[in-house]
Amino acid sequence: MSPTPPDTITALATPDGEGAISVIRISGPQSLSILDGIFRPWKESAEDIEPFRLYRGWIHDCDRDIDDVMVAVMKEPRSYTGEDLVEIYSHGGRVISSLILDLITSHSARLANPGEFTRRAFLNGKMDLTRAESVAWMISARSDEELRSAVGQLGGGLRERLLKIKADLIQALSRVEITLDFDEHEDRQLPSREVRGLISSARTELESIRWEARAGGCLHDGIRVVIVGKPNVGKSSLLNTFLSQKRAIVSHEPGTTRDTIEEVIRLDGIPLRLIDTAGIRRPSGEIEREGVERSRDKAHDADLVLVVLDSGTSITEDDLKTLELVREKPALLVINKTDLPEKVDLEQIRHELHRKKIVKISLAKNWGIERLRQEIISLIREEYMGGNSAGVMISGRRREAIKESVQALDESLLSMDRNLSGEFIASDLNHALKRMKLILGEEYGDEILDEIFSRFCVGK
Repeated sequence: MSPTPPDTITALATPDGEGAISVIRISGPQSLSILDGIFRPWKESAEDIEPFRLYRGWIHDCDRDIDDVMVAVMKEPRSYTGEDLVEIYSHGGRVISSLILDLITSHSARLANPGEFTRRAFLNGKMDLTRAESVAWMISARSDEELRSAVGQLGGGLRERLLKIKADLIQALSRVEITLDFDEHEDRQLPSREVRGLISSARTELESIRWEARAGGCLHDGIRVVIVGKPNVGKSSLLNTFLSQKRAIVSHEPGTTRDTIEEVIRLDGIPLRLIDTAGIRRPSGEIEREGVERSRDKAHDADLVLVVLDSGTSITEDDLKTLELVREKPALLVINKTDLPEKVDLEQIRHELHRKKIVKISLAKNWGIERLRQEIISLIREEYMGGNSAGVMISGRRREAIKESVQALDESLLSMDRNLSGEFIASDLNHALKRMKLILGEEYGDEILDEIFSRFCVGK
């Protein structure tokens, strides 16, 4: 574990602005001496301040009193960062907190970078990377479901699962390496059944965590749901219905929407980034051509596509081009205007996209909207959340390490199927173990820490 930097950092730990109180943190080897130079307790002397107790007094700059505050001291290693840590609870307000921060930095501290307090906690062994990421997830949680997942991860459940996987891989590798210690004249058979069981168990659990990381990303970032279709089929009306407000202009004149419109809603605790697009048809001008191209791009990048078709008209060439966009993507086919005589050929649609589910609605009569909501949630859970709402938060580089570890385990199983030498199996298991150490934070580089802790706010 790399040592933390020898300097002392400070930051505002509460949101900047007016409020009842502001909390200012100081962490590092000079924290207590800085406090001694700027804090005058009401009763005790600065030397008598004990850890984990609140003391009232004045923050002062020489002869000038700045604020009547409360102060708490936590000495290393029994603090959040594992270093000497001071928290100052002042009256809220930008001027007061700015004056105190300026005073602290004039006494040899520097302003902290985003997430630097938690980064020091990790470097000092106060928490592992899975818990560190859960802290960021808790702070930015946008729903009860997201918060519950973050709290579960903070409790150490994910780390325990990863450690069990690592232990199984170490055991499997030791069984393989025992057979490599004997020369070619000695008959030492690989315990294939035991080794295969350990590898398969580890792979299954890693793949489960991979799915849960995907679900965690869905909970946090939101699912991109793009609404496409030819002009005047009800795309903007569908957006307005989901939002319960007139966000998009609705008109009988086709081509009203020329650019994309994006809004965020929640269905069953899952954030959806709803994107209304321009109607897909042969464009009549440069502006409309640009709108159609943007619609195609959005559909290509979408996590889920809602293809809106008109029940009262036959399938057109424009409809077929739209269906072609979603042939390989998660999508629902939404048949609107079902209150009118049906002219759309559903058999043709099923022939074009036989694996896509069809949902009939009428936005004019408010028919079928609840079923559409349920089908959207069902498809999201199936495609992105493994059929459930559980999730974990894992950074991009560590998710990639999970993927690489799974691939290495697949290679080791393939080597066993081919009855290859134990050296091949051992090589794959060693690679998987290296990836596991990165996932656990036992081995890491600055780029991984930068990716994780840059998502934190300053002061955390």
